[in-house]
Amino acid sequence: MRTRTFIFVFVALMAALLAANPVFGAVLGTYEDRPTWNGVTTGITTDDFTSIGTPAGGWNTFNTSGGLTRGSINYVGVDGGGYGMLAIHPTVGENNFGSGILLRNADYYSPGAQYMQLTLPDLYSVGFDLGTAFPNSVGIRIELSTGEFFIRQTQNAPVLSFWGVQTNTPIEWIRLALTTGGTNNPIVAQSILLVDNVSYGAVYTPPGGGGGDPGGGGETGETPEAATLLLVASGFAFFFWRRKHVLSLG
Repeated sequence: MRTRTFIFVFVALMAALLAANPVFGAVLGTYEDRPTWNGVTTGITTDDFTSIGTPAGGWNTFNTSGGLTRGSINYVGVDGGGYGMLAIHPTVGENNFGSGILLRNADYYSPGAQYMQLTLPDLYSVGFDLGTAFPNSVGIRIELSTGEFFIRQTQNAPVLSFWGVQTNTPIEWIRLALTTGGTNNPIVAQSILLVDNVSYGAVYTPPGGGGGDPGGGGETGETPEAATLLLVASGFAFFFWRRKHVLSLG
């Protein structure tokens, strides 16, 4: 009787865990160079923010919860209990990456949460260029609405670093934040997060509908679907129950 109860409890627990975490293996691949991401994405649209019209050497502020909407994507800079984001067009200094107009969050500080959020129209393939005015390379945490997060190490300023992702589950939002700790810890009031050339499109499906790796060069990984995990767990539970039952008859 106790064995049967254990089996029911085990299967019920697995079902509850799967219901609470329905997304398994949402990320098909991540990419750290734009040509490879381009090769596995179709219908690409890129926003380099040029049409914002920020004059050379100038900036525009977007310090509200509404942020900035570009097409179907909304950008908001969260700055502790408030908001801080700018479109800048640097021509000299550490902010000048030679990339024209960029989006940047507020000057880094540690007491409160600080990140830039991109709210998306349920996209499956997204890529963008990242940088920081902090002179040395620094890690940028990239958090997805699907539950995964990644760290992209930037290059020394003034070089932008590409990062792209493909998923089999719609991405509703992406949050970008400077990481802390280590030798390249951002400095208060000196380091800022920079974003440019935001691209999105559809995941490329090879002729014949083949699955697996969405394209060479990406960091890919597959995780069993929720139903498969539940089936496997149930199989193990039945196996142990059967073994217990047979042994008890002897």
